[in-house]
Amino acid sequence: MVYIHRLHCLCLILTKVKSNGGNLMSSTKKTVLFWLFSIVALSLIIGCSGDTESQAEETGKNDTPAAAPAEVFKLKFSSPLAPPPFLISETQKWWADQVAERSNGRIEFTDFYWAGALAKGGETLEAVEVGIVDVGIVTYPYYAGKLPLGNFSYAVPFGSGDPAVILKAIRTLYDTVPALRAETERYNQKYLLPGVIGTYNLTSTKPIVNFEDFDGLKIASIGAYHPKILNAAGATAIHMPVAERYQALQSGVIEAEFLPWDISYAYKYQEFAKHATWVDMGGAAPVGLGVNKDIWNSLPRDLQQLMLDVADEAADRSIALIKERTEEAKAGFAEAGVTFHEMPFAEKEKWAQALSDIPGDWIEEMEGKGLAGEKVMVGYLNLLEEAGHEFPRKWAADYRD
Repeated sequence: MVYIHRLHCLCLILTKVKSNGGNLMSSTKKTVLFWLFSIVALSLIIGCSGDTESQAEETGKNDTPAAAPAEVFKLKFSSPLAPPPFLISETQKWWADQVAERSNGRIEFTDFYWAGALAKGGETLEAVEVGIVDVGIVTYPYYAGKLPLGNFSYAVPFGSGDPAVILKAIRTLYDTVPALRAETERYNQKYLLPGVIGTYNLTSTKPIVNFEDFDGLKIASIGAYHPKILNAAGATAIHMPVAERYQALQSGVIEAEFLPWDISYAYKYQEFAKHATWVDMGGAAPVGLGVNKDIWNSLPRDLQQLMLDVADEAADRSIALIKERTEEAKAGFAEAGVTFHEMPFAEKEKWAQALSDIPGDWIEEMEGKGLAGEKVMVGYLNLLEEAGHEFPRKWAADYRD
């Protein structure tokens, strides 16, 4: 070290001076010795200080901790619906893929469980709630009891068939009626994304054009409201999951089924149902995407915002996809030899008049449970009419001017 070398030099100088005169050195020698000693001592002090600072700097560099790697959140995704390219599933899968990509590896979807492989239609809400899955597609028609407000779009016969109009109305209601989000989120999940589907129509083994053609037909449907609508026309509604309808049409257990055509086509009902009737009963928002609330709260704020932003993009993207898939279904039906029919508006008026005021009944039922039924339903009907939709009769007449 430098300061040891300097100390050695000082000792040599002292030894040399002593050998030249010891204790008898002259005043001149004493003076020279004093200055030499002072210079060397000062140099020694400065050198030690410099070395200490250098050592401190090196120590500081070596002790700086490396940046901790970003935490990676590994998530499981579950849906009771068929896998992509099934339309709703494709939208939700796109959301998951985009979230993973834009998170730069901080979010990974490690498992996708489709078609109820982990949780069936009536189990997904609870699976997300308790954390069996982290992200799940909740299907509202399976939860008329637990999520009654969320089923409002199904309680509107002959609603809008335009998915863009429906999505805009859904967003407005979820932004202005807190009870809608709260209904889902009380089951320990963060609501992110509505799943909108196209208008409901018929595929059947027999032609259905007029109101009277429904008499005695066995028609598959689900939910609390579509069976009422079909039964009022004289049909016999049979509650049946979509995955079971292919075989039921083949065997004659049912003679028709009620779904948006793109879904009917995806399940290949056209192989046995050689008639397709454009009823235009209206589209709906049958599903919502939810994230387990404990997982949500553990995410950094930027990742939470990423999920929300991509959810908005996914919903917008789904609208063009619905229209595209509906046209693909029409082409596929035609190729399969399906005959097309369209129900005249006058026949829809007959059908509507045969129904009870289902939207008004829904309001009464919800309000009786202490829920915001009037605000939700009246708001929805008004939003559809403001967008230019024409109903075949006035719904919820007792609650609207």
